[in-house]
Amino acid sequence: MLALIDFSDRTFLGLGAFAYVSAFAVGLIALLLRKNYPRPVVFTMVCAGFLLQTVGLNLRAADMRGCPLGNTFEVAQFIAWSLVLLFFIIGPTFRLRLLGFFTAALAAILVGGSFLFPSWDRPYPPGLFGGNPWIELHASLAIFSYGIFALLALVSVMFLIQQHGLKKKQFQGLYQYLPSVQQLDQMGKRLLITGEIVLTAALVFGAFFWVENISLVPVFKLSITCLVWLGYLVVVWLRLSKKLVTRRHAIASIALFLFAMASLWPVQSARHHDDAPPKEQNQAALLPDS
Repeated sequence: MLALIDFSDRTFLGLGAFAYVSAFAVGLIALLLRKNYPRPVVFTMVCAGFLLQTVGLNLRAADMRGCPLGNTFEVAQFIAWSLVLLFFIIGPTFRLRLLGFFTAALAAILVGGSFLFPSWDRPYPPGLFGGNPWIELHASLAIFSYGIFALLALVSVMFLIQQHGLKKKQFQGLYQYLPSVQQLDQMGKRLLITGEIVLTAALVFGAFFWVENISLVPVFKLSITCLVWLGYLVVVWLRLSKKLVTRRHAIASIALFLFAMASLWPVQSARHHDDAPPKEQNQAALLPDS
């Protein structure tokens, strides 16, 4: 028991990644061998990964004295955590079969993949947000919206797979466990609107800080965030006006999420570059409290 308490946050996050990979592997093997999909087993493994990841993020939050969103590694972890949390809320409610399998796959990529790039876990001084509730709420909501968009991308992938199966008249294997294209299409629409609302709220709360600290906000970071917001807003408008539906809507949702994820690394790099204190102050800030 004491050994578990001594585990570092990275250990718990690594174990969480292993649980997600295991959940995906179990589901994939069953589908490839055309066995019954082991939904309870996959769900249990995803639960284990979520609990382990939650412990790891909480340990890191305690060390950093705030929400752990200070570098690309933590952002990727938080997006995966938000994705799995949303799966627990949406999956049982709407009974989207195989959603747990696809969620485990993306969570494994985000959580496990973040360990492959040591530079992503860049050290930074504790108390990153300086006790400012507006900017911390902004950051949390923004990353949570990315979790919603991640789930939207998964639903879109499932839609494209099921649509392909219908065109090819494939009804066995993977296709028999997927929801109908109508159900997936409607779920994609709801996730799109919800994600845009949450991201809009994040920008509104962030504005309370930005208007008083314009010089402290990296222009590149702000521009990319607004570009992602505008991209999803355009898709929402096109979807509601029925100019972008079904397959095109799914492709647009996947493309936007890939762009949002690809922008994380340069955005974080720009923030560290623009906001970095002098070398002596930075080194002092990284020293443990006396």
